[in-house]
Amino acid sequence: MMSNILKNNYLRFVILAGRCLASTGNNVNIGDQMKILNDNKQYKKVLELFDAFNENNIDKCSNWIVIQALKACTQINDVQHGLKIHNLISSRLKHDPYVLPSLIHFYMQCGDINRAQLLFETSTKKTLPMYGAMMKGYIKNNLPKKVIDLFNEIKDPDRVIIILLFNACAQLGTNEELNLCGDVTSAKSLFDRSSKKTISMYGAMMKGFIINNSSKQAIDLFNEIKDPNEIIITLFFNACAQLGTGKELILLKSISSKISNSFYSDPYVVTSLIDAFMKCGDVTSAKASFDKSTKKTLPMYGVLMKGFIVNDQEEEAIDMFNDIHIDELHRENDSARKMKLLPEMNTDCFEANIAIYLCLIKALTKLGILEQAQALIQQIPSSVRVDHRIRNALIHMWGKVGSVDKAKRIFDKISQPDHIGWTAMINSYGLNGMGDEAVKLFYQMPKESIDHLTYICVLNACSHSGLVDVARSIFNNIQTKTEIIYTTMIDCLSRAAAFEEAQKLIGEFERDHAPAVSVYSLYSSIYL
Repeated sequence: MMSNILKNNYLRFVILAGRCLASTGNNVNIGDQMKILNDNKQYKKVLELFDAFNENNIDKCSNWIVIQALKACTQINDVQHGLKIHNLISSRLKHDPYVLPSLIHFYMQCGDINRAQLLFETSTKKTLPMYGAMMKGYIKNNLPKKVIDLFNEIKDPDRVIIILLFNACAQLGTNEELNLCGDVTSAKSLFDRSSKKTISMYGAMMKGFIINNSSKQAIDLFNEIKDPNEIIITLFFNACAQLGTGKELILLKSISSKISNSFYSDPYVVTSLIDAFMKCGDVTSAKASFDKSTKKTLPMYGVLMKGFIVNDQEEEAIDMFNDIHIDELHRENDSARKMKLLPEMNTDCFEANIAIYLCLIKALTKLGILEQAQALIQQIPSSVRVDHRIRNALIHMWGKVGSVDKAKRIFDKISQPDHIGWTAMINSYGLNGMGDEAVKLFYQMPKESIDHLTYICVLNACSHSGLVDVARSIFNNIQTKTEIIYTTMIDCLSRAAAFEEAQKLIGEFERDHAPAVSVYSLYSSIYL
């Protein structure tokens, strides 16, 4: 309480001092006080100070004060206050080259793209900060193509503008769309021409390469940096993870052995390092990196569990789940230490929990042991079990361990199954020799939800239940037949001893495709 009294008295003093200064025409210190409050994230106090000062001094309000007030509005997403400030300031300030970027930034961050564009378009003199505010806003609102259009208007971009361009190119995410920037090579050419390359520029360029599956070039850029920060290190690990070869593993071991121990307190860096080691097949180094981390987070546990599963060490993944500290994932609910998800956790934490449980279910699915699955699935809280991803994974798992009834009960609880849920249930029937049920469900499935995986599952169900005629009918109605679809149908025909028809189907496949080993191997294994 005493602390609050002191804070309130201090604020009153600041306001009073501001009024005194304003009466003499000196309002510079008010702006400085507002900046101090902004720097300390006391955004509401900034706006209180602004309102108090401007009761009788709106004509004397400097651009510095307006900028600080708009910054506070932006940080707390106070749209109404921002609109009020915009309406209060004079026409001179509306066209001020310093205030306009702040106004544009405010509207963009609040999602009001139209107001931001109107301010920009009606400005008589467009400055680089204004272009930067617009470009940053378009990136924030997932409109990277507009960033590139703006960039093409700028005659002499500075390093900030170039970084924003690279970020927009990275956001586009495909080589085809990146042609709007020129292409990856052109973006790199622009980067190379820059006389002063900053860490941020390197980071944006590396990110663009990684998103566009050019991780080798990202690693080449990394090797040019003398003193990489945690962001650059993380991007380097991501690039190595994407390539996942023995060459990258050597690089990983070299760099990870040289980085400061302080990096191991950054969960983002360590999580990326674990992921990279796992994708390069070095489970031991991944586990060692995890053990060395001083701050273990749920995403870190998740990526380690996922890595164990990818490297066929499902038991290790389950052991890791059991090792997760109860305070990180759950709270005690009663004397029996019943696990229950924290109800007040934010979205990011909830997503991390979902990832952990999905890894657990995936490990249990691969092991296929009913008793083990029954014991561990009980630990998943009911609040998590209603998530559609968890339900879909459980349907697949129960089908894999032979408990079709449990899979069906979960499926029936879903009011509107997505294509994954439908396909998982069809596959569960197929895995357990219930071809008729699989086919019946297939015909109940909305046509727009059917994909190539659905066709594979229903054809496989027919194959294992001897429903050759049904499989033939489904196959003939498939518009786009992939190699796996052909392979599954050939398997179905071969199991029914329809070898001549299977051979004809192989010939049909090879008229439009190169010979595939998978097609012949299934046919040969059954025929022989």
